[in-house]
Amino acid sequence: MVVTTDDIETVAVIGAGEMGRGIGAVAALAGYDVVINDIDKDQLAEAHDQIEWSYGKSVESDAITQTAADDALNRVSFTTEFETAVGNADFITEAAVEQQSVKEDIFADLDEAAPSTAILATNTSGLNITRLAEVTDRPGQVLGTHWFNPPMLMDLVEVVMTEHTPDRVVDTAEALVEDFGKTPIRCQKDVPSFIVNRLMRPYGEEPAWMVYRGEHSMEAIDSAMKFSEGFPMGPFELADYTGAIQLRVEGAEDHLEDERPLSYETDVCPLLYQLYDKGRYGRKTDAGYYDYSDRDEPEISVDTGQAFDPLLVWAPIVNEAAKMVQHDVASVEDVDTGAKLGGNWPQGPFEKADEVGADAILSRLTDVASRHESTNKVAETLPCELLVQKAKHNELFYE
Repeated sequence: MVVTTDDIETVAVIGAGEMGRGIGAVAALAGYDVVINDIDKDQLAEAHDQIEWSYGKSVESDAITQTAADDALNRVSFTTEFETAVGNADFITEAAVEQQSVKEDIFADLDEAAPSTAILATNTSGLNITRLAEVTDRPGQVLGTHWFNPPMLMDLVEVVMTEHTPDRVVDTAEALVEDFGKTPIRCQKDVPSFIVNRLMRPYGEEPAWMVYRGEHSMEAIDSAMKFSEGFPMGPFELADYTGAIQLRVEGAEDHLEDERPLSYETDVCPLLYQLYDKGRYGRKTDAGYYDYSDRDEPEISVDTGQAFDPLLVWAPIVNEAAKMVQHDVASVEDVDTGAKLGGNWPQGPFEKADEVGADAILSRLTDVASRHESTNKVAETLPCELLVQKAKHNELFYE
């Protein structure tokens, strides 16, 4: 027997870092008793202070009342004792360091210590959830709940199934997310990077190849995507902000060894290795694609990108989105919702495809793929069957 939404009273969070304490704060504010566990007492003390601070900011902005903040904070407890944290929990979210082996050890311990009815969730942004499920004796009660940072402010949560997860368990998790005041989208298969980060990958990578081949400048691409298309940041500015250069290079081997559906088998753009070898990881090192030694933000003018065709960036994104729908990873609606709420994009990839026509996307994508003939990336950029059929029959993704 597994808990249903009506049964859930106590939520436990493993890990008191930025994500863990944020998830706990949201759950407590929604009326749940919350226990946050960490092996580090100082981390727990900081988590308490940060939750109190975030509630205070919400009170200042009139998002909640002081009474609601006080009541929520009183519902949160903190402990270094693992068994105490999870022993009476109905729903447990692991939010520890993003390392597969560490998370597998935690899930093995959770399986021993948590009630047999409890649902076990992980906040990973793309690690193998199936392997986490299979270290337990309750694989059907394990799933992903990928929150976006900061949890108090970001509206989206990706709820990720594995082949072991029955619909009733994911339905319960989605209903809980909604009760938290957040918007769930369903990732129906455990694929690398799930939904939103799969869209972010071509947004950053195809522009890097264009610059590496000398076809366009960083400034032109960033200008076009930011000012013409309405993205919060262009792909290079965003990569520097998130530290994507380091993450992509250091994570390349892990992706190649990933046996899940739709795993990546493509070359990393040599431009990223060149920057990585120079220690240019982004803003945190004062240099990435751009130099930040004497400025906080890159200088990108509105006019620089007027000659650049944004569909060259959109096309691989739409193709990746169409692959997810074709392979039953996610629905059209959930992909677009994820892009807008998780990435703060001005519109979803399918909304863009319907706006310009699938034939226009297919034309640009064919051009992009032809430029990758000497790399492993050509297979990734070839148009998927669903996109080809939409273009052939002049069909919309939203009928």
